[in-house]
Amino acid sequence: MSDPDAFAPQRDIIGDYEQQACPEFFLGKAAKTPSRYLLIRNHILDEWQRTQPAYLTKIRARSGLRNCGDVNAIGRVHAFLERVGAINKDAQQTPRRIKRRRLADAAAAEAASSSGGSSSGEAAGLQRQRRRRRQAGGHVIEHTVVERHGHDDGDYRCPSGSSDEGGRRRRKRHWAAAGIATSDFRLVPYSEYTALHPQPYTLHVSASALALMDLHAHLTHAEVIGLLGGRVTASAVHVDVAFACGGAGSATECEMDAQAEVAARRWFGRRGLAAVGWFHSHPAFEPTPSVRDIATQRAYQALCALPDGREPFVGIIVSPPGGDACAYGVSDIRAFGVPRETPATPWAVAYEVAGAGEVPEGLVEQMAALVRGQADVLVQRADLSRRFRRKEAMTALEKLLISMRSHWDEGVRQQWDDAVALGLRPLLVDLFCKGGRHDASSAASSVRHGGRNGNGHSHGHGHGHSHGSRYADADADAVPDSGSGS
Repeated sequence: MSDPDAFAPQRDIIGDYEQQACPEFFLGKAAKTPSRYLLIRNHILDEWQRTQPAYLTKIRARSGLRNCGDVNAIGRVHAFLERVGAINKDAQQTPRRIKRRRLADAAAAEAASSSGGSSSGEAAGLQRQRRRRRQAGGHVIEHTVVERHGHDDGDYRCPSGSSDEGGRRRRKRHWAAAGIATSDFRLVPYSEYTALHPQPYTLHVSASALALMDLHAHLTHAEVIGLLGGRVTASAVHVDVAFACGGAGSATECEMDAQAEVAARRWFGRRGLAAVGWFHSHPAFEPTPSVRDIATQRAYQALCALPDGREPFVGIIVSPPGGDACAYGVSDIRAFGVPRETPATPWAVAYEVAGAGEVPEGLVEQMAALVRGQADVLVQRADLSRRFRRKEAMTALEKLLISMRSHWDEGVRQQWDDAVALGLRPLLVDLFCKGGRHDASSAASSVRHGGRNGNGHSHGHGHGHSHGSRYADADADAVPDSGSGS
């Protein structure tokens, strides 16, 4: 991938970095072609030349573009060019919506300070409250989930902060009834290693492990969990494989099934590997660990500590929504550790992708086995035919394929696409897309049994039930086949 800081677009050439950052124009769709991307990009660059140093808004950038696709696609190109500094660099005018928000904040503060009966202390309290809200964005916040209410369109992105007040009260009552402290579900910001405080080990994560974790996280709206197998050397941790484990999960928590964990460790042992980490997903929010995640990580590190005192056991969080630092459609995957000297603080662990130049034999078959196992046990099974986000054409399935593809080197992506098209995509369509074979058979079974579940499926699994491992007694050479309950 090219360095975005050195991005200098040439008028008639589309770079590799652009294709990865704006993949929707390079998927062979008739409505979104490379030539259309070139037309949109060059038009926005021309508009910036005409308007600078004034800020070029998305509305101004769209003017003059006719029959060039939906406005959201144009807006994403605008956002990409802005992110790499091709437009709006050192612009003197801030976006109008930001100015309106600031004016509204200033007016609210002035009204609070000048209203009858209010004091300067109340005004100061309002300002402190506003600062706390801003600080919470992406930092210490409650886990938040998307309330779908039966909409036809899904939306993996969730706003920072908490959801509605009623939802917060319901979650707190649920946690209290289960004996869980509300603070367990608060996200804690990462600390970053520096030259003065270097990372304790080098982390290498294989592309095959990243792709399997990515797939697992997309199959359900509940959190998923699993173990990471690999090797530990004197100065590095190598994550070679990911093993999806069954367990109980919801949109904000998950718990590994004990039998599945034993099966995973046995599966690693038969391949000369050891458990070197664990992973779980955040289905609708950023990949920042919660208080409970930190406690789990500390427990694993203590359990797997080496005789010399090192704790080379890594936690990985997969967030399908992605983020501003990710290319469009690509999941945000981060690694972390919790040093013994700071037991309440997660530290971001940088990692290098390994083995991205060759697709391992049997990986797609392993993924297909995972998909088949998940289809029969998941209560909050995802419908991948829904749109990735509201008002966008990309489906969750297309988004998943883009994200998994991003983990591989350019030279093997065609091989990966061919293998997925043959051995994985048809299964995903049949088992995880509305109207697929699994959806039709489930609906027919529900009719025969009187629709007992009330959701069109007849698996008979209720919320909160833990499903055992489907591969606890798997043969040494068997492909792992797991299911995660909700």
